[in-house]
Amino acid sequence: MIEIIVTVLCALMILIGILGSIIPVLPDVILIWGATLGYGLIVGWGEWGPWLFGGISLMGLIGVAADVWVSSAGARMGGASLWSVITGIVLGIIGLFVLGPLGLFGGMAIGTFLVELIQRREPVESMRAVLGVGLGYGASFFVKFGLGMGMTLLWVIWLLVE
Repeated sequence: MIEIIVTVLCALMILIGILGSIIPVLPDVILIWGATLGYGLIVGWGEWGPWLFGGISLMGLIGVAADVWVSSAGARMGGASLWSVITGIVLGIIGLFVLGPLGLFGGMAIGTFLVELIQRREPVESMRAVLGVGLGYGASFFVKFGLGMGMTLLWVIWLLVE
């Protein structure tokens, strides 16, 4: 009975982790990794569990590193400053709670644009920074979503072989 409850809870946490690759406020590959670690510790590792968890861990590490690198690379390509990225994230989080997913992207764009406009006083360059941030986060989404799905697939295989 406990195995069923733990499996269902892990599946829910993994689902939230996959949603986290889409919605930046939610945790993503780290939550998926933590859910699978909890599954192994509580339900047991079995014969293939350590190997599959090793693959899940490797994908999780790649996901975290890629998230930071790809997002910041897009922002740098657009010429965005650290303050504009931070402001964009904060306003995006506020926008998410006020207007939903559109508020997230709108808040990020407005925050980045306004800080860049204040710093540079050049609307075209400010807009280029917004596009760079958007491209970076967009590319990061695809990387994290793909790795999250791969981690989930390894966990499902783990369930099936044990």
